[in-house]
Amino acid sequence: MQRELSTYAFCRGYTDIRIRSVQLPSWVDSFIFDQLGGQFLRSNADMTVIDWNREKILNYLGTYFPRSYAESYCIFKQILTDSQLFCGRKMLSLLDFGCGTGGEIFGFAVALSECRPEIKSLRVKAIDGNQFALNRFDDIREEFNKHYPLQILSNPSAVHIEDFYDLSILDSILADNYDVIISFKAVCEFVTKQQFEEKNAYEHLSKFMLPRVSKHGTMLLVDVTSKNNVSQEWLPTMMDRGLAAAGASVIARNRGYNETFTVSHSKQVGDISRIAW
Repeated sequence: MQRELSTYAFCRGYTDIRIRSVQLPSWVDSFIFDQLGGQFLRSNADMTVIDWNREKILNYLGTYFPRSYAESYCIFKQILTDSQLFCGRKMLSLLDFGCGTGGEIFGFAVALSECRPEIKSLRVKAIDGNQFALNRFDDIREEFNKHYPLQILSNPSAVHIEDFYDLSILDSILADNYDVIISFKAVCEFVTKQQFEEKNAYEHLSKFMLPRVSKHGTMLLVDVTSKNNVSQEWLPTMMDRGLAAAGASVIARNRGYNETFTVSHSKQVGDISRIAW
């Protein structure tokens, strides 16, 4: 089940993220707020974005897209700076499970363009259950390609997963392997809606995704650090237990149960997010 991961460049365990504060690039700031109509509106409630309508997705775009961008950018910037991961490559493939509007994809892409400028193509398989969110991701992808030599090629798929049995639906649309697999703050939605019943959603997702990690690839799993109102359990604890049960080789992670990142943009200076990764 488990593919060999590229551990040669990392110290196992905690990775010191030296960049934790990010200014959202002006091109994407202007695009999501002025062109797409994103709105900044924070919420502390358990979110199930898959069911959201256009208005709520625009709130999500203006609030949580910048956070996911910053988290992904900071983590991958550090990993790519401290390692030889993907050196010598011209093209990479990426799978994002529960991509939403894709903030984490663009955070990774910008870090990649800065640290590995020789890579000119990023082929993305974006999976989400909300078609409106996927449409906004594709809009931003087209704008991204106007600003960077790195070009994102994408094939989004709107797939609604009801329970862990439905993961098999993805077999027909996924490739055999990907250089990078990511999932940002998506598994908590399955926990909230009890879509994996009483089973550990992190374990099931990891068992499904790990075999698709290429030999020298990596998977990044990120989620919120709250106590879920449905499971009545801290999500980072569930994540740790699920990854262990899935046999994952954890080569880097945050210290303790959360890490703090800060993103600034035209609607908010110093917006703080806390995640476990």
